[in-house]
Amino acid sequence: MLKTLTTSSLANFTVRFIQIIIVFPMAVLLSFYIPPYNSMDYELHFLLCLLLSAAFSVIVTKYSRKLIVLMFIGILGTFVYNTAFKQETFEGIYDDYNALLVDMTSNPHKVSYFKPVRGTYFQNQRVKSAMQPTHPKVRAFAVANSTRYFHDEYYQKFGKMTRYFSLFKHVRLNWKYVNDPLGMDYYSPPTESMNLLAGDCDDYAILLASSVMAIGGESRVVISPNHMYTEVKVGVVEDLDKISFAIRTLFPDEVAGGKIHFHETGDDLWINFDYTAAYPGGPFLEPELYSVISFEK
Repeated sequence: MLKTLTTSSLANFTVRFIQIIIVFPMAVLLSFYIPPYNSMDYELHFLLCLLLSAAFSVIVTKYSRKLIVLMFIGILGTFVYNTAFKQETFEGIYDDYNALLVDMTSNPHKVSYFKPVRGTYFQNQRVKSAMQPTHPKVRAFAVANSTRYFHDEYYQKFGKMTRYFSLFKHVRLNWKYVNDPLGMDYYSPPTESMNLLAGDCDDYAILLASSVMAIGGESRVVISPNHMYTEVKVGVVEDLDKISFAIRTLFPDEVAGGKIHFHETGDDLWINFDYTAAYPGGPFLEPELYSVISFEK
């Protein structure tokens, strides 16, 4: 009798545990496969998916305990499939969950930008989907404009960061700010932005990040409270003096005694490539940030 009671209690606990933990991955899948209605914010869309998943989990558990277990196995299988064939890793989902908790339970303005939090799932996916670092036209654009400025003597002296700085200079000098369509947060693909050289901050960030990656560099997209911009890895922390000297040499008028602004991630040194800054490593428009979206090498 006691053994039967213990087994029953364990089964009940297992079912309730699955009922709870299934909600978030189910909401992630719903938000990924069901696009937001009209111009609905992605945050609101995800919250609705979360509420729908919670309600569905309760109803299914009440109807059939076996069915909720089968659903759990099915969702787990979907994530395994995405990991194997769509490069959506469990680590990425875990990081996105942590980022979501930060946004929901704390003041995101106080998140230290020296300990960047990865983007929530919908931010991450939208930016990554728009990136085109391997597109032939983006590669051609990046190669042409990474050699447009600064003589070869500077490349021999400062190395590959000279190419990144040339790209920054070309895009920034020619970029014209244009708002998104009314009521819509539009992310322009680089193949569109490179011809127009116009758009808003996210269009600029995606174009510049894709272009830097197209010539072998490492870039990431930073999302701050009201802005989005690109950061580029230019070396390690020990290289700061060398990097500062290179920027002051290539952008003497723009720097004019100003500071070089950067973020550290481990030993890596990332500098600001935002169009609101007159030079690489210029001042951040918004020092606080919500998330940092990294890309595979």
